[in-house]
Amino acid sequence: MSEPAPKQEEKKYTILFVDDEPNILRALKRALFKMNINMLLADSGKKALELLESNTVHVVVSDMKMPHMSGAELLEQVAKLYPETFRVVLTGFADIDSTIKAVNQGKIHRYLQKPWDNQELMNTLEEGLERVKLKDENARLQKLTRLQNKKLKDINSHLEQTVVKRTKQIKLALQRIEKHNLAIEQVLFNVISINPDIDGKFAIEVSELATLLAKRSGLPPEEIKLVRYACLIGELGCLGLKPADYATPFSKMNYEQQKNFLTQTRQAATILAPAQHMQPISDILEFQFEHYNGSGLYNKVAKEIPVGARILAISRDYWRCVTGRLTEKHMTPNEAKQELKKHRNTRYDATFLDVLLESPEIGMPKHIDNMLSANDLEPGMVLAANLYNDSHILILPEGHVFTDSTIAKMRSYEEDHGKHFEITVKPQQPESLPEETESSEAEEETL
Repeated sequence: MSEPAPKQEEKKYTILFVDDEPNILRALKRALFKMNINMLLADSGKKALELLESNTVHVVVSDMKMPHMSGAELLEQVAKLYPETFRVVLTGFADIDSTIKAVNQGKIHRYLQKPWDNQELMNTLEEGLERVKLKDENARLQKLTRLQNKKLKDINSHLEQTVVKRTKQIKLALQRIEKHNLAIEQVLFNVISINPDIDGKFAIEVSELATLLAKRSGLPPEEIKLVRYACLIGELGCLGLKPADYATPFSKMNYEQQKNFLTQTRQAATILAPAQHMQPISDILEFQFEHYNGSGLYNKVAKEIPVGARILAISRDYWRCVTGRLTEKHMTPNEAKQELKKHRNTRYDATFLDVLLESPEIGMPKHIDNMLSANDLEPGMVLAANLYNDSHILILPEGHVFTDSTIAKMRSYEEDHGKHFEITVKPQQPESLPEETESSEAEEETL
């Protein structure tokens, strides 16, 4: 059993009595011996000031009429030098002028006459001590409040710093995750493109058209990003098929081949299943052959079909028409548009199909100004579009910040292959060059 904490000793307060008559001082000492106080005695104003200078005095009781320095004069100095003291006048003279002077100049708190009543005197002193105690307690609480406020401020400051630090760490962790996810996505596209029976250029064209349709339809940036990438790996499921199941134009396939061709949607979903963060992309690929009126592969209708899948269907089939993948005929851009128009609001969502039909520049030769080669690049330039090699393998992704290292590798690549890249960069902002990042280093590995 633990012992009780020792009782804190009560503070002893000091009272200074000033009187030029020794018998008065002795009488005061006798009258107040029961009070738990330190008692100081002075027979003059000068002696009183000396005691005040060398002791912490809480209450001063002074006679009014004394030689050399009156009680009023003494208490006036006490009020100036020790304003926190409780000041009492004790006198046998009913001198109104002296009393007024003591009140005004000495700022006394109480006035007692000789002969005094012991109880009244003790009550007055207790009142003075109580007032001093209250002031002490107030000062203690104020000091404690200041200390606690400072401690709280320090805690808050530390907490804010911790929050800022943790937030920065979380952001960096999320950036690393995003960069790693992006690297996985880039690798997936390259795995598709390196297959000799799957055309990487077709995937690029489908992705660019789908991105244009998504932007012009007012989709939010995150959804546009999903559409762009989903269309880039739109033929992922074909990796699980035999070339005969997808290399023949769709209209020339027999029933069994068409059935096998459409299983690519399930194959894509299976490939992406371990990557939970890619579920929205998986959904786009799985439902890309749905028909807007509900007559598609899984009988999903209208808004049940993901937006990205509806856009992918239009972009994919436009380029299937142009490249002869739908029929043996290679259609012109206008013929391809008219072919898709036949299935407006049955196979295709009119919202996105109309954007295609109302865009006459689609299918026209592309003219891109300010194309650069590796020799034109400078550190800090930002890649404006995905960069592919002649085999349609992704070399660097859009948004890559060029560094001395990547530029050197690009120039070496051009020299080794005897061809120049056609590179577009974003307009440069007037700011300091970014540091080489983890993602830049990872991207350099593909060169």
